[in-house]
Amino acid sequence: MIIAWLTIGLFLLVLPLAAWWLGGRSALDLPNVAAEGEALARAVAREHGLTTAQAALVGRAVRWGRTVEEPALRPVAVEWAQRLMALDRRRRAARPRLRGWLVVLLVTWASLVVGRVVLAVAQGRWSDVNWLTVALYTAAAVAGWRLRTGPQRAVERNGAPAS
Repeated sequence: MIIAWLTIGLFLLVLPLAAWWLGGRSALDLPNVAAEGEALARAVAREHGLTTAQAALVGRAVRWGRTVEEPALRPVAVEWAQRLMALDRRRRAARPRLRGWLVVLLVTWASLVVGRVVLAVAQGRWSDVNWLTVALYTAAAVAGWRLRTGPQRAVERNGAPAS
């Protein structure tokens, strides 16, 4: 009975307090990342007088780290990417401990998943592994990495003069 009450106390009191301490803020104080990105996109488009189609083109190029084909839009892509990276740096600086803990959590989880897959394959139990889930997680990881590094690649690809 005591263990049940301690477990309830852990879930109701200790875990929310730990999350608040780790994040450094309450959930109500956290900025809306999507809204900040959209506001930045609108500001850059307005400052450079971009049409909706041009803003969408530059936004995709910045997000995925591609070269903008139209030479006149390349400086806009570079500025947009640099401002997006600065926004991300400010966001990470506001909660420095959070990133470290999230990396530890992600590495631990990924190690357990990979270990489980390797163990199942080594024992010849191929059917124990849900290969569709493995493929989806791998695709999500690659897409996440590409999105995370996209602005830096956009600066590198659009910052050089057109050849």
